[in-house]
Amino acid sequence: MYTRTKVKNQKQTFVVGVEYYEEDLFLEIELGTFHTTELHAQRIANSIHNVILLENQIVIIFKNADSIILTDDFLKYAFKFRLCTKPTMPPLDISKLTQQENEDLVCNEAYVITEEDMKEVQWDINTAFRYLQHKYEARDQTFFSLSSSAYYVIPTSEEMDQEGMRNAT
Repeated sequence: MYTRTKVKNQKQTFVVGVEYYEEDLFLEIELGTFHTTELHAQRIANSIHNVILLENQIVIIFKNADSIILTDDFLKYAFKFRLCTKPTMPPLDISKLTQQENEDLVCNEAYVITEEDMKEVQWDINTAFRYLQHKYEARDQTFFSLSSSAYYVIPTSEEMDQEGMRNAT
């Protein structure tokens, strides 16, 4: 008999999401809950090409050129903002570092952000947009193209029965 770890193409339910950032502002977007294989769930998470923060909306552009717009009135539950509270380190010219110094720098806790360094803020889209405008001293900037930080694929304890109904276990 095959167990779940032996069957790689076995479908299960996953919560899939991504995190994008600009400076110390992080945006987490939950893409949804999918009943699929783990590999396909990872492909869903990797299907995003770009996330753009506008004054009153977030535009998610997928690699297939489709897009979706999030607003404070539409899919508000799907995203949240977090701020990194860890002080930023001064820029460092890594071209002058030795290989060992480079390796030590990668592991240096002063440059590593942990969950404890993150603080969730209850901001709407406009507040996050204004925060970045202020941070950059760019009052005339009309959008921010956010950088990819991470994605997550979390298996849930729900499974589909023979009739396609979800059962929480």
